[in-house]
Amino acid sequence: MKFLMTFALAVALAACGSKKDKEAPPPPPPPAAGSGSAMMGSGSAAGSGSATGSAAAADVPTEMDFENQAKTDITDKNVDTQVKKIEDDLGSGK
Repeated sequence: MKFLMTFALAVALAACGSKKDKEAPPPPPPPAAGSGSAMMGSGSAAGSGSATGSAAAADVPTEMDFENQAKTDITDKNVDTQVKKIEDDLGSGK
């Protein structure tokens, strides 16, 4: 009787382990361009429907853009007030 139960258990475990998926399901289709969703920002090039639009072509501000602005806006005389202004902006969640 133990042999029969052990054999049945071995067959059941073997059957569970040999189940293979045929193929991975296809990925979901990409969202439609220009669908008017709330995700699109005003003036955004994303989703404009142009075939040449890419993430690399978007004009995204970089550290260098802000560095030039900071060199002209922040001086030795107003550095304390500018730092306080930034801290207030970050603290208030703006």
